[in-house]
Amino acid sequence: MIADITGTSSGIGKALALKFLKEGHKVFGLSRTCTIEQSNYTHIKLDLSNLKSVTEFDFLTNTKDDVVLINNAGIIGPIKPIGSHISAEIIEINNVNVTAPQILINKFIHKFQTLNNNYQVLNISSGAGKRPIDAWATYCASKSAIDLFSETISQELKARNHNNWNVFSIAPGVVDTKMQTAIRSSNPNDFLNYNKFVSLKLNNELAASGSVADIIYGVLKNPNNHKSVVFSVRDLT
Repeated sequence: MIADITGTSSGIGKALALKFLKEGHKVFGLSRTCTIEQSNYTHIKLDLSNLKSVTEFDFLTNTKDDVVLINNAGIIGPIKPIGSHISAEIIEINNVNVTAPQILINKFIHKFQTLNNNYQVLNISSGAGKRPIDAWATYCASKSAIDLFSETISQELKARNHNNWNVFSIAPGVVDTKMQTAIRSSNPNDFLNYNKFVSLKLNNELAASGSVADIIYGVLKNPNNHKSVVFSVRDLT
């Protein structure tokens, strides 16, 4: 299997890359920086906020391997209520979380849809896409968008008898990543749930990236065991 993974410099993306490498697979890491040195790992410098670079990117064609695209990279942006943002902040969140993954998925399906291997698209979603969270409006909306996009393309592929394809949008739960650090560094006056997220860290309630990566890898190894497109890691534990 070949895995194309965005955001492999840290967090869940890096943990997923290391898991695939440990299992003997090849990984193409699409991120701004490289933090993995391994013979089966190829780093591709890509800034998802730069849509010109994303539109110019193309996947390598390999007719011998199953391929999975994991859209892991995401940003929460400044944590403050709408009415306090500058327009560039809203644009960047949507570019990274919504537009860039949609472009990559479009390119991925276009590249491989006529081939007969097994192909998977997995988007890292969030529980924030299922409910409103104070000061996260654009982030919540972006994750809701990727869930519905995933469900729609899954339906499109099945309607056209592409039965060798699977699509998932998985919420990883609260994970000990740089995003959680950013949340705890926000201004409590701007974020009504600030104390809750500080408590998650203090009470050791944040999941480890490696544990989450193991569960997601299990989904991709046995995709036919999962009938839903959108679900949470918590549903599997």
